[in-house]
Amino acid sequence: MILSIRLLFIAVLQVVITSIITYWLVADEYIELSEQSLETLESIMIEQKQQQLKNYTSIAISAVEHLYKPSDQDNTVVKSLVADIFDSMLYSGDDGYFFVYDGKGVSIAHPKEPFRIGKNFWELENAKGEKTIQILLENAKAGGGFYRYPWLKPSLQKVSEKMGYSVYLANWDWMVGTGVYLDDVNSQLSILQDEIDQHINKTKQIILLVAISSIFIIFLFGLIVNLNQKKRTDLKISELGQKIINLQEEERRYFSRELHDGIVQILVSIKYSLEATSIFLKKAEQTKPAPLEHAETNLVTAIQEIRRISHHLHPRILDELGLSAAMDSLSKEFSQRTGVFVNVTKPAVRKLLPDHINTTLYRVVQESLNNIEKHANASYVAIHLSIQNNWLTLLVKDDGSGFDTSPEADTSGFGIGLRNLAERVEYHSGKFDISSSKKGTTIRAEIPTASFVNYFNQSNIEAA
Repeated sequence: MILSIRLLFIAVLQVVITSIITYWLVADEYIELSEQSLETLESIMIEQKQQQLKNYTSIAISAVEHLYKPSDQDNTVVKSLVADIFDSMLYSGDDGYFFVYDGKGVSIAHPKEPFRIGKNFWELENAKGEKTIQILLENAKAGGGFYRYPWLKPSLQKVSEKMGYSVYLANWDWMVGTGVYLDDVNSQLSILQDEIDQHINKTKQIILLVAISSIFIIFLFGLIVNLNQKKRTDLKISELGQKIINLQEEERRYFSRELHDGIVQILVSIKYSLEATSIFLKKAEQTKPAPLEHAETNLVTAIQEIRRISHHLHPRILDELGLSAAMDSLSKEFSQRTGVFVNVTKPAVRKLLPDHINTTLYRVVQESLNNIEKHANASYVAIHLSIQNNWLTLLVKDDGSGFDTSPEADTSGFGIGLRNLAERVEYHSGKFDISSSKKGTTIRAEIPTASFVNYFNQSNIEAA
């Protein structure tokens, strides 16, 4: 049993360790792959936005190119017309527009923030501490470039991350720029991240569920194996105990038979010889010696005692006439010896039970009467044997002083005998119970009829 528990523990521990390693590896790998996927997706989306900005800017420059190229730097009318064209170029709702600054940071065109027109924003710093207009101008003069910075989003009227793209009109010293807000990109990435997190959590739950299920199955399997092994062990122990009991009964039966058929017969023969001697002396008109009379008396006592011992070891009446007659004989001897009245109630059927159950119930009655004689100080005993509701029930009641049946009580005077009786009854799948109080003690032994029903049916067949 200990080895099985150890093997079960090792198997469960192995599953736990494997589950933890798998859980950690899968989760870590999944997180790493999701981060890489998000980075790749973000890069693709940003590239798409950048290409869109280049396309929008190219279209805008193409729209004013016919006015810009032939005009000189001082033609304010044409510049004003071009600025108006840029103000009118809107896309993507309220958030797609063009803005124009000159080389000194003065705002030329801004359709969503007209209050900036004519003002210098060269030193304008954003929330990151960067000079936004200067960076856009540097990118434009470098041939066009992208810059991510926080800016007010018109549709929401709150600051969002924006990716700007700017080009340079060298003839007029203008920087033309546009941009897209990245909150929709971030939102899509956030949704995707949430979905990935859900998949990761679902995978973790599956791993955890599989691990718990495996542990439960292994534990259940081990428990079943242990219970079956314990059941087989208990059965073997029970069978061994019954074999010991059977051997004891056979030994008792052997000694009882040897005493009754051997020694008692020899003693009876001696008794007859002494009686013959007494008759001879009487005919010879001689006085019987006192030692002879004493020998005859002691011999009768010895014969009676040996017969009592023989009957106590194993009553022949139990084998010949069955349990009912044996209980009657036992009760009669008990009443004659103690003066306690015994009332016996039993079925009127002979040879109803197999020998091993007869012997068990006889020993229950015998041990009970012995304990009553030694400890109970009773004046009345009732023995009741009945078959009801598929149970064979034996009750032995007395009106004695009773005893403490708690586990802590000292029952050394009769505890071992009662435990032996309980083991005998339990071997037949029965129940053994003792209840006691100051008003008396009741011993109940119950054996299911299934333990001897085949014997009963066979008896009926033979009787027919």
